[in-house]
Amino acid sequence: MRDGSIRCGKVLSPEKLNKKALVIFVNHRQRKAEQAQFFYSYLVDKLLADGISCCFFDNRPLHSEDSTSLTTLFDMADDAADVYNSLKKNKMFRKYKTGFIGTSESGGSALISASSVSKPSFLIQLVTNVKPQDQKDHQIFTLYSSPVWTAAFTDMGTGMGISFHEYSAMVQRMIDDMKHSRIGNKEDYAKRLYNKYEGGIKSHKELFVLLITHFLEKQMEEDYLAPRMWYNAKPYYKKVKCPILFLSGYHDYNVLCSTNIVEFEKAMHKNGNKNYTSVIVDATHNLLDLSVERRIMHGGDGEIDRSKQHQIMDAISEWMRRNVI
Repeated sequence: MRDGSIRCGKVLSPEKLNKKALVIFVNHRQRKAEQAQFFYSYLVDKLLADGISCCFFDNRPLHSEDSTSLTTLFDMADDAADVYNSLKKNKMFRKYKTGFIGTSESGGSALISASSVSKPSFLIQLVTNVKPQDQKDHQIFTLYSSPVWTAAFTDMGTGMGISFHEYSAMVQRMIDDMKHSRIGNKEDYAKRLYNKYEGGIKSHKELFVLLITHFLEKQMEEDYLAPRMWYNAKPYYKKVKCPILFLSGYHDYNVLCSTNIVEFEKAMHKNGNKNYTSVIVDATHNLLDLSVERRIMHGGDGEIDRSKQHQIMDAISEWMRRNVI
């Protein structure tokens, strides 16, 4: 539970032209307002130049009795909704066209916020999931995020030689067992899992148990199985009638592009909402060019080329001009 403090946020207003529109930037649960403002800095400059105000806010602390818990996407949605309601009570912003934007996990929070407040003017979701991630997305992310780790299990020469099909099924099985609290002692679980595959692994028991135990510790202790893993966006879309921009990255391995954009469009069709724009961009989860993302993953030095990211922000700004102001 959150504490009872009221969220008002920090509003950046255009110096000259004022179109009386306002974007609430929904925080990721692990970011502060200044970090979010830095990520969106190019977009903020564009919006302010177009006469659109921007609002950032910090996360509220948890109640003391819940202080050992982790903030969830639902907590962030509550905070963003409180900011919206506070602004609507403010004489200065009461008549502004106000809506939400969120990226990745905070895109889910933005949707929940938009579904819980009265008459939001727009919703922008970037690289976020519609289907629960535990069904496929997280498995794919696990397989692609650490090729060295994957090779340790699947390589026929230097690794354990598990078939890729079996390895993929094993990862999904662990995700399902974590979700349903079937793990128990992590090392014992790893040994039981080894027994299932020992016919194909043979002499790699110690390494197998070590790697699986480490995987489970990392996944469970770093909150990878937060509510975002089984959060289903579809019920929330039923309550959102404002214009929606839904953007997916073609090279996104965190949130599967095709799966989620199809599910989004199916939800819009089912709900009879024709006031939406769905876009696939040639970019990664971080809205970067694939070659740039790969260089970062391999420890490349030098300044990050954000030209792709800026092109996407330009498109968002254009969508705002066409659909909101």
